[in-house]
Amino acid sequence: MAAYSFATQDYITGAFTFDWTLEPWRRLRNDIFADALVRSLVIATSAMVACAIVGYPLAYFVARHAGRFRNVALLLIIVPFWLSFIVRAFAWLDLLSEAGYVNRLLMWMGLINEPLELVNNTTGILIGITYGYLPLMVFPLYVSLQRIDERVFEASRDLGASAFATFRRVTFPLALPGLIAGCIIVWIPALGEYVIPQILGGAKTYMVGNIIAVNFERFAWPEGAAAALALVLIAFAFIIVVRLLVGRERLGQAFD
Repeated sequence: MAAYSFATQDYITGAFTFDWTLEPWRRLRNDIFADALVRSLVIATSAMVACAIVGYPLAYFVARHAGRFRNVALLLIIVPFWLSFIVRAFAWLDLLSEAGYVNRLLMWMGLINEPLELVNNTTGILIGITYGYLPLMVFPLYVSLQRIDERVFEASRDLGASAFATFRRVTFPLALPGLIAGCIIVWIPALGEYVIPQILGGAKTYMVGNIIAVNFERFAWPEGAAAALALVLIAFAFIIVVRLLVGRERLGQAFD
């Protein structure tokens, strides 16, 4: 892929010349790619935050309070993975449409007077990615929370700490490696997502993954390879920033 990103392509014969030119990279400096890259960064970060907000309470409940129903709860979380990713995306297309169940429920509850536009825009993409990648946030958090020794909570209660103080000073720091792992696992694939924007986003909400696919579909392999490699470099940069912020030891614990 790296070699093709520096190649020259004859668009008549389709032949490649590996003369190590920077022209494919220069062609990325356009408004279409810039808009798609910014949109991808915003959506991936928003989906990561949304998954953390929804996934943390869910993982905490399963790890600390599900009891003998814990295995059933874990099974219910993983069941969606038994279905095709494309099928689940089309299911959300039906749910979020103007005549879908989401709008009908909101109107029945009196929260809205007319259907909301939840598809063919960034909102639909964000909902689809959050739903699709939520288990990838829940499972690392569940493992970290499950590893915490119950005696730590007993000691906190014996010392007079409130429930909030116990969470802030005991639970959250000890489960932080799981949260870090979940954020990385969600953010990186969400950045290059292709299927969900293609189905729920519409033509005006392309992400970088869609731009890469379009380039390869029209046989502009050098431009597609350059865009793909740029995405990989951004993902590496994200991991380096996380490592600098949390430290090598804590990052190692996140994937232990």
